Amino acid sequence: PAVKLWLQVLREQARCRLQGAVDADTLEPTDASSKHSSSAATASLCFSHIQELWARLAWPDPAQAQALGTQLSQDLCEATLFYTELLRKKVDVQPGAAGEAVSEPLCVVLNNVELLRKAAGQALRGLAWPEVTSALEGGLPRPLLSCTQALDEDLQQEVQTVTAHLTSKMVADIRKYVQHISLSPDSIQNDEAVAPLMKYLDEKLALLNAALVKENLSRVLEALWELLLQAILQALGANLDVSTDFYGRFHFALEALVNFFHAEGQGLPLESLRDGSYKRLEEELRLHQCSTRECIEQYYLDKLKQRSLEQNRFGRLSVRCHYEAAEQRLVVEVLHAADLPPLDANGLSDPFVIVELGPPHLFPLVRSQRTQVKSRTLHPVYDELFYFSVPAEACRRRGACVLFTVMDHDWLSTNDFAGEAAP
Repeated sequence: PAVKLWLQVLREQARCRLQGAVDADTLEPTDASSKHSSSAATASLCFSHIQELWARLAWPDPAQAQALGTQLSQDLCEATLFYTELLRKKVDVQPGAAGEAVSEPLCVVLNNVELLRKAAGQALRGLAWPEVTSALEGGLPRPLLSCTQALDEDLQQEVQTVTAHLTSKMVADIRKYVQHISLSPDSIQNDEAVAPLMKYLDEKLALLNAALVKENLSRVLEALWELLLQAILQALGANLDVSTDFYGRFHFALEALVNFFHAEGQGLPLESLRDGSYKRLEEELRLHQCSTRECIEQYYLDKLKQRSLEQNRFGRLSVRCHYEAAEQRLVVEVLHAADLPPLDANGLSDPFVIVELGPPHLFPLVRSQRTQVKSRTLHPVYDELFYFSVPAEACRRRGACVLFTVMDHDWLSTNDFAGEAAP
């Protein structure tokens, strides 16, 4: 009973101390050399005292030490989350931050949470009971490890929430400057169209760099990067009938932003910048700048990627291809098919295969060829050879492929499509 009472007193004192620290906090850095406020320093000191108290206790009974250490760790986790909740309520009622794109109180809160994440983690690791710790060769007891991991996840989520709140204040400005790029006439230079956005980002990120610790700056940069990508994607969706110069301008802007956020290795890594939404945006910009023929080639390239499908409801087609250099011709052998879809009323099909070279602009004089029709079967055997007189250089061109189209022959109506592949 005395131990339970002591734990209760310790718990209440910690909450009271944290409440008082947040009430007195102005959400300003404690001095020029730090980026957190006074309440974070108080909370860190409070957790350090709990850890020191546990070390001085050196509880002799292992079973009791485990129970006491587990309860202390849970209390410390609850105190940490209690502190972050107080911070959130405090910053919500801060006056004069409505019109600011970069809110200093929010930056301080981010830094406070990051400091507490490290301080609480260190304090929790210090609550390990010695006998078990040595048995685990330096690892944490399972209850303590679970508590530490759960707290870290909660605090990471809190950081993401505050980061989203901070960057949301910049959304309207970012959209405005992205719209400026989309409305810029084709007559002006790309760097001139992008300059207002780059100037805005340079000013705001200078403020963020001065206000945030390194870990939080990286998180905010990642969030801003995603906001920018989404803003550009929305601008592309809102402007459909535009020139290729429009997409070229945004492609220039995208690469300028990559260099800006990478900052010669001081910012976000290139592999992080060129992932996720960037790939989607870059592909869309590239395709919109392609000529008609380049788009057709991309269509055939996409077909080539489909050959590795694990499951296919259209069945399988077996073929062989080789090039005879002496004759300067491509030889295509259609062997057999299996598990074709039934397209006739009798549950079977009358399949045949059309063989053609694509894209058409690479092989303008080459006509398609076709196999014989195999009646009433879903597993036709063809064993037919086809010859295409084409130079080897044409077969190596981007997007060049052999396209196989399986059709169901109908005597009284149009033939039915059964599937296609470009292996």
